[in-house]
Amino acid sequence: MSKLQGPLFSLDARGQLGKALVYAIWKGLNYARKYVIPANPNTAAQQTIRGYFTTAVAAYGAEDQATKDAWDAAIKKKNKVMTGFNFYVGLYVKYLIDNAGTPPTPPFLPPS
Repeated sequence: MSKLQGPLFSLDARGQLGKALVYAIWKGLNYARKYVIPANPNTAAQQTIRGYFTTAVAAYGAEDQATKDAWDAAIKKKNKVMTGFNFYVGLYVKYLIDNAGTPPTPPFLPPS
């Protein structure tokens, strides 16, 4: 990504230029990138994974505060830059993949 001082010879530029370039600001930095159409696969496998994420987020919402606090504490012990929610959802989805979509019995506790 290149940093721009005056994209298109102006002080500010946002949006697309035809179907070639996109100008934007990210965290206060002006940048330009190639215009791309994002892929959004709608295969059966992709829909299954999306369903796993939906299930994981719903399961986290159903957990009590003590369990959520345990996940926050568990990720802090690993010195990772993520939230307890992200740690929970990641391991929950991995569990669902490894067990053919069968959810674990609540509460889903962090590994020790």
